[in-house]
Amino acid sequence: MRIANTRPEQTVNLKQYPIAGGEPGLRQELIAACQKMYARSGLCEFPDFILPGALDELAAEANSFSRHAYFCNRSHNAYLGHGKPSGDSSQVETKMQATFVGSVPYDRIEPDSLINRLYQWDTLKDFIAAVLGRQTLYRFCDPFGACSINVFVDGGEHGWHFDESEFTITLMLQPPEAGGEFEYVAKIRGSDNERHIVADILDGGREDVVKLAFTPGTLLIFGGRETLHRVTKVHGTRPRLVPVFCYSEQPGMENSESVRKLFWGRSNPHKAGVNYE
Repeated sequence: MRIANTRPEQTVNLKQYPIAGGEPGLRQELIAACQKMYARSGLCEFPDFILPGALDELAAEANSFSRHAYFCNRSHNAYLGHGKPSGDSSQVETKMQATFVGSVPYDRIEPDSLINRLYQWDTLKDFIAAVLGRQTLYRFCDPFGACSINVFVDGGEHGWHFDESEFTITLMLQPPEAGGEFEYVAKIRGSDNERHIVADILDGGREDVVKLAFTPGTLLIFGGRETLHRVTKVHGTRPRLVPVFCYSEQPGMENSESVRKLFWGRSNPHKAGVNYE
């Protein structure tokens, strides 16, 4: 289902989040507050970022595209490796985590869909860049990973891990009937006791674990390379649907063939003519 002739600015709660400017100074005040939040907690969340009517339509789009999801079912350690011992006393590399998640690739998301129009909206891209303290961000130049949709069905989960990328932009469109909670331990990468904390969390420890509400319509800017995080197991027939918007500081960035095959099962795009720039 698509929203014909709807502009991205008509979907966003610009009264609460003046990312497009408006009254002088309000956008800069918002950016400054977000920068402080991101520096402190490693993330910045925007509840009710999407207006209710648009949220319904975006969720309907994501549901219609979900049939194109490719499901990855694998195990990994917290550093997204495959369990190679390092000699570290905590042996965190050998404590494996389960991940079962589907992803709709960008070449299966219709170019005129509202999801893609949001991704292509320069106002949103430039606001994210400002929050992250970047002069410019470019949309990811990958036919699969530029803008994708994470699909968690019954039994789906994403085990504890750090991201390889510095930051990720996600938009919660549809929660599951149960489970699928986003949990994190903020900004521990590189700390003196990083391995001890990671080992404790993988053994079931809950100290410093934060559960993010991540309600429908919430936009999230998340620094996943420094913050340990997971999505708990999903239960029920309603899938958890979360689009992922990918940006880079350099133009022309794309995934390797091996990454494409791992997360989308192929390396060649389904169709041409999609704008990645």
